[in-house]
Amino acid sequence: MTETRRDSFAGAMREAQRPTGPLVGSIVAVVLFASVMATSILLALIPGITALGLTNISSLAFLSVWILLWVWLRFKERRAFASIGFRSPSRAPLQIARGAAIALGAMSLAVAVAVLTGNMEFLQTPDGSYAAWTALGWVIFALVGFSIQSGAEELISRGYLIQSWMPRFGILAAMIAQTVFFTLAHSLNTGMNILSVLSLILVSLLLGFWALSEGGLWGVIAFHAVWNWAQNSLFGIPVSGIPAENSLLAVVETTDANPLVSGGLFGLEASLTTVVMLAIMAAATIAYWARGRNNRTA
Repeated sequence: MTETRRDSFAGAMREAQRPTGPLVGSIVAVVLFASVMATSILLALIPGITALGLTNISSLAFLSVWILLWVWLRFKERRAFASIGFRSPSRAPLQIARGAAIALGAMSLAVAVAVLTGNMEFLQTPDGSYAAWTALGWVIFALVGFSIQSGAEELISRGYLIQSWMPRFGILAAMIAQTVFFTLAHSLNTGMNILSVLSLILVSLLLGFWALSEGGLWGVIAFHAVWNWAQNSLFGIPVSGIPAENSLLAVVETTDANPLVSGGLFGLEASLTTVVMLAIMAAATIAYWARGRNNRTA
């Protein structure tokens, strides 16, 4: 990545003909999140829709973020949608692959620790196997859904909020703003506790400095999407307290599971294993970003 790429992402608000400041930018973020809630309510009102059907189409609610943010950037700020974090498409495949691989590896490690310590176990299907191959179609489709959902969250948090806050108040304020927003957005989820809050804070810092280091959102969206998909659709584990549906595998808590390892109702994101992993990854990413900044100012 070059200096121009990294700096153009963080300072993209300067490209706007009518830029948005931190306060209004925060209001925009809240409105975008509210649009998801409103769309979800409308979807729930579809005649005859079942709980499973609502789960299957819930990712469509997050399309409102993509659409409304495009409208805001195009007609209010008058800057390109790509400036939110989708420049350098030639680098996108590598960044997407890297983000997906890190997410899958990290979540697989958390599952392995929980299973090997006897806190979680793989359930067998009625035919005696461990993989529900009949759910494969849903598992593939779910990756698209999680990409829409995770992408929307990254557009707001690591994209728009950072770009709204950083030019005027600097990196510290930008990181605090996006971390507070992301954590509060999940605050009503089932199973919230100290470890889940720590996990949300750490992943916010990890992905915030990751986006700044790469100068865009390709990698962080891939990480976020595969992180959620692996928990929910691959391993059948709750994602931030939201139960899994139609997963390929089913990993559940044992009767005497320790929530410090299994994560309890919130899922593995609230496990000590995940918190430690995220802390290590966040520290490494911040150090990498800091080294790049020092090289630019040297």
